[in-house]
Amino acid sequence: MTCPTTEALSAYADHMLAPTEQMRLGQHLQGCSACQHRLAELAALQQALRTLPSPALGLDLAPRIEGRLRPRPQPRRRPPPRTRPWAGWVPAGLAAGMALASGVWLGGLLLGSATASTPPAARVRVFDPVPPGGLCAATELCRPLKGLP
Repeated sequence: MTCPTTEALSAYADHMLAPTEQMRLGQHLQGCSACQHRLAELAALQQALRTLPSPALGLDLAPRIEGRLRPRPQPRRRPPPRTRPWAGWVPAGLAAGMALASGVWLGGLLLGSATASTPPAARVRVFDPVPPGGLCAATELCRPLKGLP
């Protein structure tokens, strides 16, 4: 067997290998002095790390973190409002009704006032060649001769 890597020896020292792999590596260590020396160095490093003092924090963060980890009470959910299928059509129906009513009202104003206040002869004056108060370029254009058909 070839010598295992340092990572494999570290996993052996920490008992992190599968049982069959742990047993196979243990058998290799019985016959290999180089691997025994590296394993002893890893064990010494592990012991030195355990003797180091743990650093002390200047403040205790536990209450802050625990406060954030606690579930917050959920606000009560209101039931969704009942929807009415015809509610969207109400504004459109009102607008259409108002447009129809105003059209009928304006049409009645136009038709009713035109017959009552304007004489029939004045209505025909719209077709004159010169509007009332306008200047005529030639006399014969302004006042047609009476004898013409």
